Amino acid sequence: SEMCIRDRAWPRPTTIIQASRLTGMTSSKFRSIAGLGTILALLLVGCNTTYEMEVDAISNPSITDAESFIIIPRDPETDTNDLRYRETVDYIKTALSGKGLYEALNAEEADMVVEIDYGMEPPRQEYRVVEEPVFATIQHPDTIQQVAQTDPKTGRTIVYNVRVPGRRTRELIGYEERLKSVVVNEKYLELTAKENLITTSSDIPPQEIWSVQVRNYDENNDLREYIPLLAAAVADYVGEDTGSNHNIRLKEKDDVVQFILSLIHISEPTRLRRISYAVFCLK
Repeated sequence: SEMCIRDRAWPRPTTIIQASRLTGMTSSKFRSIAGLGTILALLLVGCNTTYEMEVDAISNPSITDAESFIIIPRDPETDTNDLRYRETVDYIKTALSGKGLYEALNAEEADMVVEIDYGMEPPRQEYRVVEEPVFATIQHPDTIQQVAQTDPKTGRTIVYNVRVPGRRTRELIGYEERLKSVVVNEKYLELTAKENLITTSSDIPPQEIWSVQVRNYDENNDLREYIPLLAAAVADYVGEDTGSNHNIRLKEKDDVVQFILSLIHISEPTRLRRISYAVFCLK
């Protein structure tokens, strides 16, 4: 496992660059390690991996009273009995519970239909500037030590000055920027809530109530590990409008992540006694 003073997969925060900038980029930059004490302090705190998420949310201000929902896959060919799909749905139900929403007992009574889509795009290669630690062998200065020796015949004590060679140590002296080719896996979770028109025969398409799209870009290709994290990112943005893509960071020990992992969600019979608990957990 990797040291926990850094975000997953990257030694330090990284910057994406265009391939056209690769030619001639040979210079290196070293950064001061004045903050080394802070880094060592983080090591003592323990692991709490950070994940970067990109969130894009929109809402329809004309519809504000929709509370109950049913969940359906965006792709009609999705096997709703698949264990991975059912696990994902449970995480989403928990996220929606944190916003005071609850699952309807039947489709006809639901205020809205929440379409979900999740998955991972084909991996792609990117070039990133990463900062890697630079170590150097440090030669410490020689020291002079006094050594006393007593002559057994005369009893005189003679003091000698002895030069002791300085020790050599390998120490961190800074960070060097270099290009690194990485394989990026884009993982996503998208939720779209629409009016429930199941019981109507109108040809008018349902209005969209709100939509949240969450994406993560890193080297990890374990979608199952990231689904609860993506759901946690969704939780705070249901019914919100970000205006544009909004970047956030989540940690494994954040309250919202732990709440999603609890898989607590609300259905109609229990919503009155459990809804306050769910909302409390997200504050």
